[in-house]
Amino acid sequence: MSEQTKGEFLQEKMLNMAKWVTLEVGKENLPADLIAGIDGRSVLEVTMVCGLIEANEDLTTLRNWSGLVQLMAANNVPAELQEVVALVRQKEAMHDKFWRYMRLFIDVVRQ
Repeated sequence: MSEQTKGEFLQEKMLNMAKWVTLEVGKENLPADLIAGIDGRSVLEVTMVCGLIEANEDLTTLRNWSGLVQLMAANNVPAELQEVVALVRQKEAMHDKFWRYMRLFIDVVRQ
């Protein structure tokens, strides 16, 4: 069995985040299938998004929602990922875990 690449790990964690958001928000309250949308993204796409988050680490450190939204829109981040941010932003109870995911993405990119 081969070892998981950094990109595959990031893809797995991004998918886990989508599953968590779907579970917390309720699939019936979602405009689209977040899990399928994120699962359909390539390792390269997910790695690029995580690199973008890492390059703009201050947004995570400051928990800057509007900055993160603007960054994603300006860089044509897939709609499903933008939807995750919008949904989590509306539910304060989800904020800490979301920002831990962002920190994980940053830390993994830097390894």
